[in-house]
Amino acid sequence: MKTVSLTAALLLCTVLSGCAGASKDETVQDQDMAYQQAMDAGSQALAIERYAVAEKAYREATRLALRRDDVGALGDASYNLAVTQLAADEPSDALQTVQNARTALIMRQGSEAHARTGGLPQSSHGAETVESGTGALSLVAAASAFRLNDLGNAAREARVATQSPDTDVALRGAFVQGLVAARQHDMATLTTAIGQIQSARRPQSAVQQGDLAELQASYALNGNPQQAMSHAADAVSLRRETGDYRAMARALALEAQAARQAGQGRRADALLAQAAQSLGARAGTDTDTDPLAAQYMREAGSMAPIQPFKVRETTP
Repeated sequence: MKTVSLTAALLLCTVLSGCAGASKDETVQDQDMAYQQAMDAGSQALAIERYAVAEKAYREATRLALRRDDVGALGDASYNLAVTQLAADEPSDALQTVQNARTALIMRQGSEAHARTGGLPQSSHGAETVESGTGALSLVAAASAFRLNDLGNAAREARVATQSPDTDVALRGAFVQGLVAARQHDMATLTTAIGQIQSARRPQSAVQQGDLAELQASYALNGNPQQAMSHAADAVSLRRETGDYRAMARALALEAQAARQAGQGRRADALLAQAAQSLGARAGTDTDTDPLAAQYMREAGSMAPIQPFKVRETTP
């Protein structure tokens, strides 16, 4: 399975792309091209945060996959659609897409699909593809549930994702497990998640390094706020490098928490205001303010505008 790096989202995730096959009938080749064009259009739109365009393209790809009853293509396209919805800050829609995808995939795997909790059985359609797709759907479900503060569901879905044969999916699942554990003050699970990411094969990607730095910052908050600040600052830089700006804002807020614990209140307020403005800049206007951005700005006690450079309508 070929993967394309996603630099625009948060996501916790990687966008999947279809694979070229053997020589086929010309009609089938045309159908494959239409599917691949939809997937490529979605990927390109998502990379520049044109979420409505990306969602439309991925919905078209899922339609084409359903029409030909292609399990692998359906799994890829529906996962990408859910990732897009999560990137657009629509976690409830992403969870519904995951549920729809699971129902469709189970239908195509036979009655044995009901025998396993949280995953599809190995099948003649390709065990590795099915298992990898299951882990990917669990990953985006875990990230969506975490965004909705449904920590129990997030933990369950993340646990499934960590069992994926796809190393990237498994490591991101461990990261979400760590996020949930930090929120629940479960130091044992947080330590385990850190260990899983630390043990990943070198060289680690910038995404993995950012995941590790963020979890290490959360762990250090318990007794070493200065070290937590350092790890959080590293996470901020790495998230900026990968273009995951929502995660960058989360790391800024984490650094602010550590700064406050270290007695650096003014620095904490400045960091929270930075996080608020980064989140606020996603919309470009004050009429669609991110609730989390507003929360950060209130906690900072700042009178600075969340979006100081808001877009204005202009006439030619």
